[in-house]
Amino acid sequence: MSEVAPDNWQDAVTRRLRTLVRLGPLHRIEAVKVHRDDDLEGIDLRALCLRALDLTIERMGLGTGMTHDELCDELEPIVGRMRPDLSPAERRGVAEAAVLDLLNERDRRREFRERYAAFDGERVVHREICLRLLRESELGDGTIVLKATTEAINIYAGMLEYPVEDAQIAEEAVLRSQIHRGLIADAVKTAQRYRMRSIEYEQKIQAYLETARRDVTQVDWIHEVLAFLAGARAHLEDRQRHDHDLLRSIEDRLDAAGDSDAGALARLRDTVEECYRRHMQLHGRIIPANQDYLREQDRQVFRPRLAASYPDLEADVLRTALELPAGALAALADGLLARFQPPRPPPQLRLCTLIDKLLAPRRASDDTEVAPELADLETVDATRTYFTADDHAVVEDLLTSLPPQELLLSTWFAELRADGVEARLLRLLGLRLLALFGNPDDPLARRYSIRSSGRQFIDPDFSGDDLVLLRKVPTP
Repeated sequence: MSEVAPDNWQDAVTRRLRTLVRLGPLHRIEAVKVHRDDDLEGIDLRALCLRALDLTIERMGLGTGMTHDELCDELEPIVGRMRPDLSPAERRGVAEAAVLDLLNERDRRREFRERYAAFDGERVVHREICLRLLRESELGDGTIVLKATTEAINIYAGMLEYPVEDAQIAEEAVLRSQIHRGLIADAVKTAQRYRMRSIEYEQKIQAYLETARRDVTQVDWIHEVLAFLAGARAHLEDRQRHDHDLLRSIEDRLDAAGDSDAGALARLRDTVEECYRRHMQLHGRIIPANQDYLREQDRQVFRPRLAASYPDLEADVLRTALELPAGALAALADGLLARFQPPRPPPQLRLCTLIDKLLAPRRASDDTEVAPELADLETVDATRTYFTADDHAVVEDLLTSLPPQELLLSTWFAELRADGVEARLLRLLGLRLLALFGNPDDPLARRYSIRSSGRQFIDPDFSGDDLVLLRKVPTP
């Protein structure tokens, strides 16, 4: 019996575990549905999520992506098949919930984090995988679309541990064999997976190029990217040659095909042609990539910079602070934490989502008694207001003293300020008059007439349009 090297099984188990935990978000979405407020009995959220990834990847093949509403429109009929008893509004809600789950809305759209045990020699260490499934992106015309990440394409294709280049070669070999043996229906399915790998490879190349375009210091162009681009150029040249051979084989079979296979062969040809065009476009982007990098380097290196550079928080601040005595560091702890962990709200690309969150009803308050350990906390008077009852009484007296003829508000404010009326009272008076303006239902509207003068309000503390005030004299 041969003895397996110790590191072989350790690496294999760790690799398979990394493959397994990448599916954790989908399984967790299904597992926690019982804790939702909606009735999701009989609905498989995993199926909806996989279909959402399928639709998004399909649209990415056209160079765009799915908008939020388009994706929900496609998922809604599937929800109806799972639960015919749901109303259209309920089906829509379930479809939107599946999309938001893929965006990790429950965790404020941060990355999914999956922990796993990895074998490192004789030790077992716990590591973490961070991944996203869907992300929002803005097109050139301002449209916000959803796109599948590379991890999502890997999960959907089911070949998590293969490099995308090797996966493409494997799919192409299977596709060639199926066409040669006349298994056209199977070849169509394989061509769809081959197309997904083509889209995934496009995303991988674009990630390198976009990172360099944003900041050349974030990539090791000489030792990493140039080698990657050289391999990508050779890989794409091979793919174009093999795609051309596949298209020629499909055309030969299409000329002699009967009615039963003609439709499938036509779909197969269209899919391979799309991959062929994508590979040609990627090859065209890679060829001038080095010159583009040099131009970006010139632009970014010689652009105006601040006279004083930002400090390195870890090297210049944190390490220096850790060398201080405990007493001195304690006085700086709050300031350091505030600067090392500032609030970072996620970007809200969809305005309708932001409005829904702002208009959401206030959560029900917990009216339970204060715990004994919190009894020494000060109780804040929530009814305290800026203006007191005495302030309101003074303002009512001022309104009563208004002369029974037309008077500009700016003139009256100047007279009151000269008489020593406080700025706080003038502010309350202005707010009270604004409440009366254009509000005939106010009880005081029967006693006062307020209209716009059409001129600017001239006042050191206020701005806007001036008003004409008139206190009505009651008729006997």
